[in-house]
Amino acid sequence: MPTAPKKVNRPWVTKRKPFEMSTPTRKVYQSYKWRVFSKRYKENNPLCVKCEAKGLTTAAAVTDHIVRVADGGSVFDETNLQSLCESCHNSKSGKEAHGYKEK
Repeated sequence: MPTAPKKVNRPWVTKRKPFEMSTPTRKVYQSYKWRVFSKRYKENNPLCVKCEAKGLTTAAAVTDHIVRVADGGSVFDETNLQSLCESCHNSKSGKEAHGYKEK
């Protein structure tokens, strides 16, 4: 009978809980004001900015802060926002979570 592979302990990899956010950031993104603001921004900017730069037409699913709120970016400043599809947003957020900066 097959057995499950043993888990390897990797102490150099930090443990991270899925969907974990700092408390101040969570309060911003779960507020009614942000949800309304984000919805209006996506209505005015319906296409993914990064896909458009590649010549693709993709519907935006997320209102993303160019400079993260945790890094001092303004929450409700439209010059700090961009519309992204889920794929581009996940790629950008994943890189930021590991310390990489967008150029």
